Amino acid sequence: MSGHVSHKNVPGVELSTGSLGHGLPISLGMALARKIQNKKGNIYVMMSDGECQEGTTWESLLIAARQKLDNLVVLIDYNKIQALSFLEEGLPLDDLAAKFKAFNWDCTEIKDGHSFYELIPVLQQKSYMKSKAFVVHTIKGKGIKAFENDPSWHARKIKGAELEIGKKELGIE
Repeated sequence: MSGHVSHKNVPGVELSTGSLGHGLPISLGMALARKIQNKKGNIYVMMSDGECQEGTTWESLLIAARQKLDNLVVLIDYNKIQALSFLEEGLPLDDLAAKFKAFNWDCTEIKDGHSFYELIPVLQQKSYMKSKAFVVHTIKGKGIKAFENDPSWHARKIKGAELEIGKKELGIE
């Protein structure tokens, strides 16, 4: 069983790449193709803050702005954890929203990425003037105090007693 989520059998999800920095470049191509073919609709990308350490991400941001891809929408899971450490220990991404804006993207920060009340209204927006990014502040392991904000849970599978702790804290029987 893979540690990465799969797009197979999920309608509307075209690919799953993990945090390798490939999702945004591929989606950029899809958005550009839609634009050239005069097809309506947005291309949505969900990516991690760790992917924002990849060079292909920044190249894609530049290309999207240059091509005026107003049909490309990116949501960045900004939990400040990458692989098995904190971003600060690797390549810090201080003020990530400012970086997207510097690359000529419209960028909004979602302070509570766990709140549907904050997420749904921004996702229901129909059109944009240029490429749009949402920096979504989240907490890894949210809802289970023993797991919250702990980089070791990036690649670990919950099992045994840990599973019972998680079920109890989430109110799952």
